[in-house]
Amino acid sequence: MLTPSEQNPRVTARSLSKWYWTESSYRTSLQESFKRAWRHWCGRSTFEEPLPTEGRQGPEKNTLWAVRDLTFEIQPGECLGVIGSNGAGKSTLVRLLARLTDPSAGEAIVQGKIASVLEVGSGFHPDLTAPENALLNGVFLGMRRVEVEERMEAILNFSELQDFKTMPVKKLSQGMQYRLALAVALHANADFLLLDEVLEVADREFENKCWERIQHQRERGVSFLFVSHNLDQVKRFCSRLLWMDEGRIHLQGEPQEVLEAYTL
Repeated sequence: MLTPSEQNPRVTARSLSKWYWTESSYRTSLQESFKRAWRHWCGRSTFEEPLPTEGRQGPEKNTLWAVRDLTFEIQPGECLGVIGSNGAGKSTLVRLLARLTDPSAGEAIVQGKIASVLEVGSGFHPDLTAPENALLNGVFLGMRRVEVEERMEAILNFSELQDFKTMPVKKLSQGMQYRLALAVALHANADFLLLDEVLEVADREFENKCWERIQHQRERGVSFLFVSHNLDQVKRFCSRLLWMDEGRIHLQGEPQEVLEAYTL
């Protein structure tokens, strides 16, 4: 496995923050909206909004901080686990790193190709079969059609859906759909994978299969962000943990150290 000194960080987050205005009557001026859109279209790495404390009564009164001042790195071959109670900001962090939303301040730099599994059936069409949805999902993750077709047999074997490949996915169980989505992501040759509660419905046999695949990927330098409430899975899969609380990093370090503090 690659050591941190062998390559630059796969992910670098600096003062990463996301807030939302809570006043329904709040409106930005046309000039402010145009400036932010112009910066975004020009390809700036950050998409900054005016600070809540500028010209306002303060962030506590008018804004909701989803994540606030997150600074961390993920090295090649590392699996960073994220734990915390509901509402701690875990899902917002995942969405920021997956480029599904823009930060209000700070930046998150990801080196390489990103793949993610965030919701059951995400990107699936209910009337399409497993192979058809695997092809569709693979294209969403940046794969070429020929690449997905070449790996289709491996994807179906990994997800254990060979006997259900002619059935529409709407007739498959939640666990089957999760297995298919995870199989596509793990065969996408991505450099950074985000996994949000993807093994909650997995049985032990499939969990072991995922463990072996993830370990193989990590040996190739692939990095992971693993979000879960299952502390046994977190301890098994992750090389380092980040404990979030109220949108901030409460503690980060070795899994055993963080879990001991978290469960006190």
